[in-house]
Order: sequence, then structure tokens, then C-alpha cells
Amino acid sequence: MPKQIEASSVKSGSMIMLDGEPCEVRSMSKSSPGKHGSAKCKIKARGVFDEKDRHVTKPGDANLMSPDVNKKEGQIVSKDGNIAQVMDMDTYETEEMQLPADLDASEGQQLKYWEIDGRILVKGLK
Repeated sequence: MPKQIEASSVKSGSMIMLDGEPCEVRSMSKSSPGKHGSAKCKIKARGVFDEKDRHVTKPGDANLMSPDVNKKEGQIVSKDGNIAQVMDMDTYETEEMQLPADLDASEGQQLKYWEIDGRILVKGLK
């Protein structure tokens, strides 16, 4: 279940939702509060799946959504091109996922992947 975090508590490397996409925060800077306003946070992030850069400025007390990230390990059962059937090492369930083009993997190898809001991102070989 996604949770809410304040913009002022976001750190580099954390995950937030921007424009409906899960993003990894690259940098965050805070401006000091003025006479009539609150502190502002400038957040620069990159989309995990689409790799687009996103920039947002929010008040320090604004709430942002943080997606659930389940880090898992699996073993490749079968492979056809860039599509692989991967068996989860904890639950022994199999899932079909697309492997990155630059990943040189074969059947029987173990890999690390993240499940973010029902979508799968393959991180690499174990």
C-alpha cells in the first residue's frame, strides 16, 4: 500500500510518485522560509520505468506518495528472446517478465527484480 511522506523528508535515493509514475529522487534542495511563506522543496527525480527526468517544487509540508517496492529474487525457468519465465525464490510462483536488452542471462541463472505497484523492473543478475 503506498504511503504518504512530507516533501521536506524526501532524501536522495528514495522513491516517490510523480505524474503517476514511480520515480527515484536524484536530488532535493530546500529554500528557507520567507516572511509570508513556508519553505519550498525542489525535487529532481527520474522515472524508474520510463527514465524521464521530472522536476517539482512543493511546500515543505506538502504530502507526496511513496510507492511500495518489493525487492525479490528469482530464477529463470525458460527464456524466449527478451521474455523470460521467472520463478520467485520465496513463493515458487512463476511470472513472465521482459528482460533488459543488455542483460545476458540464460536459463537457470538467478536475478534480482523489483515489483512496484504491480509492475516489474528487472535489476540484474544475482
